[in-house]
Amino acid sequence: MRETLRTLSWSTWLGWQIESNWADLRLFVLYLIVKPVCGSMMLVCMFYAAKYATGSRVPVEYLPYIFVSNACYGLVGMVMFGMSNVVISDRESYRMLKYVFISPAQFQAYFVGRGLARAAEGFMGAVITISTGLLIPDIRAAVNLESFDPGWLAVFLLLGSVMLWACGMMLASAVLNMSRSGQFLSEGIAGVVYFLSGVVFPISALPTALQYVGLSLPTTYWLEGMRRAITGRAPANSPLAQSPLAKWETGELALMLLATTVALVAVSQLFYRYSLRKAWRNGKIEEATGM
Repeated sequence: MRETLRTLSWSTWLGWQIESNWADLRLFVLYLIVKPVCGSMMLVCMFYAAKYATGSRVPVEYLPYIFVSNACYGLVGMVMFGMSNVVISDRESYRMLKYVFISPAQFQAYFVGRGLARAAEGFMGAVITISTGLLIPDIRAAVNLESFDPGWLAVFLLLGSVMLWACGMMLASAVLNMSRSGQFLSEGIAGVVYFLSGVVFPISALPTALQYVGLSLPTTYWLEGMRRAITGRAPANSPLAQSPLAKWETGELALMLLATTVALVAVSQLFYRYSLRKAWRNGKIEEATGM
C-alpha cells in the first residue's frame, strides 16, 4: 500500500508538471478558463440559434441541460484521453515507459496518477464553466438552485471517479498493444459516448436500438445523476421529462451506476492483465514505432 500511494502521488505530480509546464502560472490559469468556457459557449450559441429559428419554441430548460452536461463530460474526455495518452507519450516521445515498468513503482498506480492530473484539470474546468454559466440570465433563471443537492453530487462524483478510472485503464491497456496511432482511439470512443450518453439531447431522441446502447453505458447514468444533483429534475411538461431516465429516482440512478461501474471495473482489470502480459511478451512496452 505504501508503494502504491507513493507511486500515485509522484505520478500525479509528474502528470501535473507535464500538463502545466509549457506556460507560466498566469497563462496556464487563463487557458484553464478559456478552453472549457469557449467550448460550452458554442453550445449556448447553438441553443440561441435554434431558439431564433423555431420562433422561441425551444424549451428554456434545454440550455442548462446542455451546459451542465457538457461541463461534466469534460471530465470523461480528460481522464480517458489522459490515461491512454500516457502510453503514447512515455513510450514514443520520452522513451521512459519501459523504465517505469521495470522500476519498483506500481505500474497501474502510475497510470492512475497521471489520469488524476488530467482529472484535476477537467474538474477545475467544469467548476469554472458552470460558475460562468450562472452569469447568463437564461441559465440562471432556468436552474432551480433550491434543488441543488451536495450529498448526491458527492455520491455521483465518487462513483464517477471509479467509473472513469476503469474506462481509462481499458483504453490504456488497449493502447499498450498498438502503435502511436492508437492515441486516436480514446478520442473516437469519447465522441461515440458523447453521442450516446445524452450530453446535448435526451436519449429519447435516439432511435430505439441506440437508446438501448445508451442505457447500457454507465456514463448515461452518471450524467443524469450529475445534472439532477446540480439543476434538479426537468419540469413534468418538458420534452426532457420524456427521457427513459426521467422517472427514475436519484437513488435508483446511483444504484445502476454502481452496478455498471462494478462490472466495468471487473472487465477493466481482466483486460489490463491480459493486455499487459501480451505487451510484455511481444516487446510492445519498449517498442517505439516511429509512425
